[in-house]
Amino acid sequence: MFGSFFSRPKNPEERKIRAWCRQKLGITPGDLALYRQALRHSSAVPEDRPDLPNNERLEFLGDAILDAIVGQFLFSRYPEQGEGFLTRMRSKLVSRHQLNLLARHVEIEKVVESNVGRGHETSVPGNALEALIGAIFLDKGFERTNKAVLALIQGNFDLKTVEQEDRDNKSRLLEWGQKKKRKVEFRISEEPNRHGRGKVYIAEACVDGTVRGTGRGHSKKKAEQDAANAAYRNMRPHHTRGGRDEHDEHRREPRPAQRDRRTLPRSVNRHRSPPSQDGPADALPAGGH
Repeated sequence: MFGSFFSRPKNPEERKIRAWCRQKLGITPGDLALYRQALRHSSAVPEDRPDLPNNERLEFLGDAILDAIVGQFLFSRYPEQGEGFLTRMRSKLVSRHQLNLLARHVEIEKVVESNVGRGHETSVPGNALEALIGAIFLDKGFERTNKAVLALIQGNFDLKTVEQEDRDNKSRLLEWGQKKKRKVEFRISEEPNRHGRGKVYIAEACVDGTVRGTGRGHSKKKAEQDAANAAYRNMRPHHTRGGRDEHDEHRREPRPAQRDRRTLPRSVNRHRSPPSQDGPADALPAGGH
């Protein structure tokens, strides 16, 4: 009877995944192959096995499910707060940095298949956690996934602390990424301090994989803030004389001569071109350093 609900582990790896899911997520996998796919990074797929699926599609699904779960949770928890606050809270809770921390807290590296060096800061743990959320959704449905995700968030995040965080440029950048459906992430590397003991951290603020700002500091937080400040400055619209946006100068069309307007049909005279979807439409809001 239970064979229709739970697949039996076929090897030690699947037994380890099932035990891990029970211990860390409180879930007994039904389709173990789905969970194993969620934990398989593309670097772990052998060249002679291109048919072996990696976790990228499940990561895509898990990202959408995570946004829905966190959005619904915040909507219910903060009935008096507006859209801006809710967006900022969601961007903090589902940021790549926070997902990596959450993934490491549940020791996801014990079950992830990856050939990426673990000594480097990567998004592999957080991506695998998102893929796992996608797998749970397909295997168990939304309500069970919702319960598991909220248990992880409430068990590992202090929401009061998140609420009180300053709305700095890093928060603004993450919020902008959420609204514009752009992938914002911070990459961290480190180097020895040439002027004494300790390390210097180097952060890159990336948008859709492109570095938009870099920063340095003696802590990861300081380096990320510096990188966010640089990205914020680089991505804000540049201003010209009189405070007008230079993009507006390029978009402004010459006014046709009055005699030309009289010769055109009335419907043409009233036509207005739709605003461009590029440039200032994707620009960051004011308020940066």
